[in-house]
Amino acid sequence: MKRMMIATALATTLGTAGFAATEAQMQQVDTFNTGIDTSTFTEQDYNIAYGIITSGMSNGEKTAKLRALATDDNVDMGPVMLSEAEMERLMQYAPGADLSNVTQAQAEAAVAVTYGANSEAEASSRVQSILSGEDIDDETMVMITAGETNILRSYVPEADLSGLSEDELQLALSYAYSGMSRSEKTQQIEALLN
Repeated sequence: MKRMMIATALATTLGTAGFAATEAQMQQVDTFNTGIDTSTFTEQDYNIAYGIITSGMSNGEKTAKLRALATDDNVDMGPVMLSEAEMERLMQYAPGADLSNVTQAQAEAAVAVTYGANSEAEASSRVQSILSGEDIDDETMVMITAGETNILRSYVPEADLSGLSEDELQLALSYAYSGMSRSEKTQQIEALLN
């Protein structure tokens, strides 16, 4: 039942704006640089901040963007923040897609579909649907969930993922989508599982 509620909430959220930052993600933002005051951050600010700290930018760039976010709502986020490999994968399934109005959550869901769909044609169709902002149906949600599991299994093939809380799952996925090297991603995910 809990899984169904999470899937429903996820589908609703993806169909509108984006994911709400989890407690673990908010804590990660709060502790990234203790010199930045996050006490006035809104939910949207935390979503943006989380995208910043898990991006492939340098720590200096991340800190500058977080400071700008803390003092001004007009932070230039640039393109969606996924690793270069994940961006390339996304573009294979949606060539020519305009990512300028796509949320981080939509991009991550679209990438997950590429790992969870039964065929390349099905993945292409669903990725393009997600990126265009269409509502996510139950079948796509199943593909997203399967894809997220497959993504994590590509880093920790033998790990038992069933014990992860929703917050831990999202944190593990944020490592997988980040600009860190493959070995860094694997280390972070393994540390989370232990």
